[in-house]
Amino acid sequence: MLFYFLFYLTFLLFSLGQLGRFSLYNQQINFYLYEIFLGLLLIILFFKYRLEPLKEVWKKYKVIFVFILILFTSLLIGFSQYTLFENAVGSLYLIRLLLYLGYWGYLGYWIKKSPGSKKTIKTSLNIFVVLTVITTITQYLLYPDLRNLFYQGWDPHLFRAFGVFFDTAIAGTIYGMIFLFTNQLIIKTIFLAFLVLSFSRSIYLSITIALLYEFIKKIPRLRPAERDFARNDRGGVKKITIFFIFFLFLILIAPKPAGEGVNLTRTFSIVSRLKDYQEGANLFIKKPILGYGYNRLRYVRNIQDSHAGASFSSSYMTVLVSAGLIGLISLIGLISQIWKHSKNARVLIVFLGTMSLFDNVLLHPFILFLAGVLFILFDR
Repeated sequence: MLFYFLFYLTFLLFSLGQLGRFSLYNQQINFYLYEIFLGLLLIILFFKYRLEPLKEVWKKYKVIFVFILILFTSLLIGFSQYTLFENAVGSLYLIRLLLYLGYWGYLGYWIKKSPGSKKTIKTSLNIFVVLTVITTITQYLLYPDLRNLFYQGWDPHLFRAFGVFFDTAIAGTIYGMIFLFTNQLIIKTIFLAFLVLSFSRSIYLSITIALLYEFIKKIPRLRPAERDFARNDRGGVKKITIFFIFFLFLILIAPKPAGEGVNLTRTFSIVSRLKDYQEGANLFIKKPILGYGYNRLRYVRNIQDSHAGASFSSSYMTVLVSAGLIGLISLIGLISQIWKHSKNARVLIVFLGTMSLFDNVLLHPFILFLAGVLFILFDR
């Protein structure tokens, strides 16, 4: 009973988003309430199953261990060039990543060994979905202006849907993941609307590519032996087409009261990202093999008072600079392995992989947590 209580509580606290965040040392150290209970769940599962889940992960995803080893090596190299505090903060990013990857492995093993666990996860996910609907609608109607938190490092979003996540890219990614996962028409429609109201063009592009992938995958086969299968897929093609047309319609009618944020032809964010990529490329050239260490980027970039100081506007660039070319290759290898073993979840990989070109979503704790649940549910 305690385990199930902690599981539901973890999802409940996860639904708080940034409201459940605690920051220390001028935002250099951040953690979320739900991560405390996530750690407790992982400890309980570890004592229950010992190393068996890790053995299962090793069989299918050896590259995960290679990826972690490379990140650790990148952090170890150059250790003497930074203060003890800076190294400690950098190490916390790696520890957090280990927490989430461990959670993926043990959660998947728990579902495999406990027949009723899938129902528990779905119920927890439904709680998160309902609370996200409530908080997003409340935020959009009653708190559409985030400019008063600009001094804390948040972007000054105005008349955009960001819920309790305070970031349209992260919020939009979460909305997109739920949209792609659920089969419930009402939920799908609501989250598509939220996605549109984020006014994030990178989200628009990513969801378009994901829908295009699904469309191509479901195009009826022409060979006679596959005609029956093709008939079953025609309905899927029609649904995707309808949702895409509805998506375009929502973009056209979405209210755009005021502000540059809702202007889809804005150029400021494009210029800002290009500068960010250029900075990352310049840093990469100086240390191309193993980078500066995962994750010391806030000290390398000398951005110590921002919640986003430890990343670039791309997960790939973040890994490339912090762990070098070897780190990026191992990350791509990890994504390839997940693609190979998660056939039903490939649309999520397409969506997240595309979105990660424009924002650091793959390594964000909210995305890591939710993706772990959805990847497992997609393929079971």
